[in-house]
Amino acid sequence: MNQDQSEKESASSKILLVGNGTHQNRGCEAIVRGTIKTLEKAFKCRPSITSGVMASPVTIDRQKDLDRDIGVPSFSVSDVASRGSLKWWGTQFNKRLGTNFSPHLSDLAPHINESRAALQIGGDNYSLDYGRPAKFLAMDNYLRARNIPVFIWGASVGPFDHEPKYEKEIISHLRSLAGIFVRETASLDYLHRLGLEENIHLTADPAFLMDAKHPKTYKLEGESVQPGTIGLNISPLVGRFRNTSKGSFKIDHWSKEAEDFITTVAERIPHPILLIPHVGASTKSDCDFQFLSDLFEKLKHKYPEQISLAPFGLNAPETKWLISQCCVFAGARTHATIAALSSSVPTLSLSYSMKAKGINQDLFTHQRYCLPIRTLTPEELADRLEDLISDHTQIKETLDANIPGLRKRAFGAGSILKDLLANN
Repeated sequence: MNQDQSEKESASSKILLVGNGTHQNRGCEAIVRGTIKTLEKAFKCRPSITSGVMASPVTIDRQKDLDRDIGVPSFSVSDVASRGSLKWWGTQFNKRLGTNFSPHLSDLAPHINESRAALQIGGDNYSLDYGRPAKFLAMDNYLRARNIPVFIWGASVGPFDHEPKYEKEIISHLRSLAGIFVRETASLDYLHRLGLEENIHLTADPAFLMDAKHPKTYKLEGESVQPGTIGLNISPLVGRFRNTSKGSFKIDHWSKEAEDFITTVAERIPHPILLIPHVGASTKSDCDFQFLSDLFEKLKHKYPEQISLAPFGLNAPETKWLISQCCVFAGARTHATIAALSSSVPTLSLSYSMKAKGINQDLFTHQRYCLPIRTLTPEELADRLEDLISDHTQIKETLDANIPGLRKRAFGAGSILKDLLANN
């Protein structure tokens, strides 16, 4: 393909990414980077890509330092607005009167001209893990009304069976979309049980395609990861899914439990432990960096030679490199575990939803390395990490054998999308 043809195809394949979170969440960043790779391979060039991020304009500005070399402009899709504006009033009505206005849709208007397709790239938006996905359905309908085909991209879908009436609404909505690219067989099987067959494609999470990159800008203590290091990612989010009554979650209580997890591992296993945050946020109850930093401050004097904390400021590829240097890894954030698994690091997924179970089932044909956070005990975590260390060679061989298949599925998504757009 000559340069003129390449530029023509790139211009005719303008892609809008929507539904993703800020890149302070390294998983959201990893999805974008992996998506770029599969689209570049399919279109034989870099399509024109713009990303609408579900975050305030201030938050979008903060993520720019992380977007080194990413090359995709981002804009805010948010309910945040200046006081007294039309968007602000819509948000207030929703809060006070229980209405269902969608003020965030106005942010899309300046960015949809000439868009060939919109990809909903938020990995688990179409589930009940964070409540009903009303905002994302509203975006779909807004874009479809303007003749832009909408695809769910490399995501988990469902289950919605806890709300049968709402499940019927979701089925109708999903049928209206141009295509659904699911990232694990569990989602595919669920959609098939609902009677959804057409335009459902089994692919893989785009993050499996993201390359690791040595963090040259930031020096680790000793400038390397010690041999035999156990990587740990424990997030504040999963504390909400512990076996406690609804509404009783308290971040300080979960912090004490998480401290017990780390302490038990340190006492039981004489290996270096590296705490690795994966998601940043403005609130302590959502921010891995604040949560693990506080835990590190409590533990560093008791275990000065054994426990360390990853440096802040690493973007997603750099964080993946750090994770790839670990002997074994246990992670609560799904994309932290994907960074490990795709690097053939034996990994425990500290699971709170279907997505971790589905990814583990596809990779291993079992869920032995997927631990439900709801009932997990410190002793069980230490037991399973000891198993990973003992079975390290066998697990790594399994990952080496199976990861290429997932990468092939992830790359295949781009080719399928290109064909669908050509025939649309």
